[in-house]
Amino acid sequence: MDEAIVRERASEISRTLGSCRKFIHQGKVYACLSGFKDVLEKMLVTRMLPQDEKDLQEGINEFQRQLMSSAAFRNAFGPVTFQDNDNETSLAFIRQLVNVSEEEIAANLAGGNESPENRALMIMRIIDKGEHEKARALIGNNEDLLCFILQTYNARGIQARREGSYGKAVEELKKALSVAPDDEGILYNLARAYAAKKEKQPAVESIRKALQINPAFAEARTLLNHLQAG
Repeated sequence: MDEAIVRERASEISRTLGSCRKFIHQGKVYACLSGFKDVLEKMLVTRMLPQDEKDLQEGINEFQRQLMSSAAFRNAFGPVTFQDNDNETSLAFIRQLVNVSEEEIAANLAGGNESPENRALMIMRIIDKGEHEKARALIGNNEDLLCFILQTYNARGIQARREGSYGKAVEELKKALSVAPDDEGILYNLARAYAAKKEKQPAVESIRKALQINPAFAEARTLLNHLQAG
């Protein structure tokens, strides 16, 4: 378990659970299961205040009931029963479903049967697993697909930084760079996230890379001057 109680972590789990509700409502079963797996994994290793834990557990129980009644979920996996307050069993089962879904994803990506948004979400799952070369190959020369992925990771990084989750901000922005290492805008936002973490050296390195790509990037030059003066 994490050593310290950080309430922001409970809030982050709650936000992810909210995204799962949105995905299942939209019929995006794989994205829903992927997020729910993250929720359950974090619930099992995150220390939190008793009230936060109680509220989150009630939210998980309610979401599992929503899954059981979801037509999209039932069409994909048939009737399923979850038990309240048994996160370990639920996690083991969800991991199995995610693995099944990933096999189907590989087939669908190869066959080109998915919508552009679903293709992007599937590739992002591959990026999240650290399989960057595979993700780059799947993106290929599809600029629209790359743009969606970059915008999504960039937005997540900016939001995390604004909420004070600087480590998460760095993580999300580095995922974007794994498929677009020469994007000066992502490098600039990564530098801001590092600066917020009080990590000056990687912040300076990131902003210098941005300026090498685009020497006329005025905001990057201003940030570099500020970092060097600090």
